[in-house]
Amino acid sequence: MIPALLPAQAVLYFKTRSIETDPARKIAAIAGASVDGRGHLVLQFRSRPTAGLVAALEYRGIKVLADVPENGLLVSVERPVSIRRLGAHYAAPLHVIDKVSPLLGDGGYTLVAFHRDTDMDRARATLLNLGLAPIDNPDLHPLQFMLHFDPERAPDLLAALSALDEVAYIFPASPELSRGVPVRPCTGALTVNGTVTQSIPVYGDGWDGPGLNATALSYVFSQMTTQLDPGAAQAEVLRAMQEWSKVVKVAWSPGASAFGSRTVNILFAGGAHGDGYPFDGRGNVLAHTFYPAPPNPEPIAGDMHLDDAEAWRVGSKTDLFSVALHELGHALGLGHADDPSAVMYPYYRMVSTLSETDKSAIRTLYAAQDGTPTNPPPAALTLTVNTPPLSTTAGTLTLTGSASGGTDAISVTWFANGNSGIAGGSPSAWSITNIPLAVGPNAITVTATAGSAQVSKTITVTRLASADITPPALTITSPSTATMSTMAASVILKGTANDNVGVKQITWSTNFGASGMASGTTAWSATVPLLIGNNTVTIRASDAAGNTSWRSVVVSRR
Repeated sequence: MIPALLPAQAVLYFKTRSIETDPARKIAAIAGASVDGRGHLVLQFRSRPTAGLVAALEYRGIKVLADVPENGLLVSVERPVSIRRLGAHYAAPLHVIDKVSPLLGDGGYTLVAFHRDTDMDRARATLLNLGLAPIDNPDLHPLQFMLHFDPERAPDLLAALSALDEVAYIFPASPELSRGVPVRPCTGALTVNGTVTQSIPVYGDGWDGPGLNATALSYVFSQMTTQLDPGAAQAEVLRAMQEWSKVVKVAWSPGASAFGSRTVNILFAGGAHGDGYPFDGRGNVLAHTFYPAPPNPEPIAGDMHLDDAEAWRVGSKTDLFSVALHELGHALGLGHADDPSAVMYPYYRMVSTLSETDKSAIRTLYAAQDGTPTNPPPAALTLTVNTPPLSTTAGTLTLTGSASGGTDAISVTWFANGNSGIAGGSPSAWSITNIPLAVGPNAITVTATAGSAQVSKTITVTRLASADITPPALTITSPSTATMSTMAASVILKGTANDNVGVKQITWSTNFGASGMASGTTAWSATVPLLIGNNTVTIRASDAAGNTSWRSVVVSRR
């Protein structure tokens, strides 16, 4: 990233400059720049902030907003606060020069990003008081406003905006945003303390450690979307990996476990999915990715999660390749670019390859590619057969399942009892209908083939010789006679029932049109309403095959 400094020095890295700090200094108290001590600050410590340190800061009322490389935290305070003995050696508000992108020219469409604890309604009012009317765009990041500066006013307005404590960064708006072309924002790569701000160019030294070195990473597709053919979706992500490998010496290979170290776990998920950053359904957040280790711990370091509620496509709209190319940049250690033409600009758009800005950025972390990179090995061919009934009386069977991976087009075939055929549908959702079954056990082998790769699974389904034709045995034990007399408005009937397979239900009905379900099956009871006169009560028992038996009693109500 940046040449190592002497041990006596420490550095904070921003896009605008690197700030050298003195690790021998001790900070006992901090306060914001406002008269009451409120405001946002950058703190730096002698070592990477731990969860315990973050908890200690928050206990003192200090809100931790984001990590700042190296060993720094962006925080906000409501008043002066003591941080004695917490090991901080630097504390200061963001300088105005660190809030303005080096790419901003003289006027034009501009994005103003605010700290994530900002009340955006109040921020809008602040802009209006400065004579700046935000340009509404439904695709804007929720913590950003778009403005248009006249060239003659741009220097004064940038100075006024950067002086606002709640402003985090100011950078160019893309042509798509300025024209109202639909785009989607990326909320930013994650560390354990949340998203890193736009002012950070890269985070950490990459997977290769200090200096510019080659590195090898693994990947695992732990859960794919059902919206796309799994093989096609995996191919798009692998193609995105290859684009980065064309520029720097990063080699990718299939991993054995999503929990392995130096492994990028690719996961499609919806809502809460175990990482503390739940997806919000269709719209807004498309994906999020965790920076390498460090700063993130294994096994979540580098993992790329995509919201399965989105309408994923290949080559159009929510294009998987374009999103994966951007997110893999985060997985390798890159922050967001200010250049609207870059893949790493914080708004996704359809792309086919990396820009020169992206290439220059990734070469600050890894050794430049000086040869032809090896294509990432394809995902292994896999076959899934959905479990059918283990026994049936039917003469034919239907099987369904999915297949993915491999290097070529996938075909799915079957063989059973000397018969064979080809599955219908797509590999990701194939089906085989009317497989003939012989009486007794039937071994059915399903095979997926992709080029020279082949995988098979065999299941056994037993065809029963005949259907269940035995009706349940039914007995009425109370009343004990076929007729009875009562003055009550209802009668309780009881009895038993049994079957060679199992009794499904017991029902009752009367000659006056009343009916209902008895309680229990093998031992049952039913409360039956009575009308004046002779009530014929019929009890019926049925099994799962539809066989029934019945008994009746006549109850005379006086």
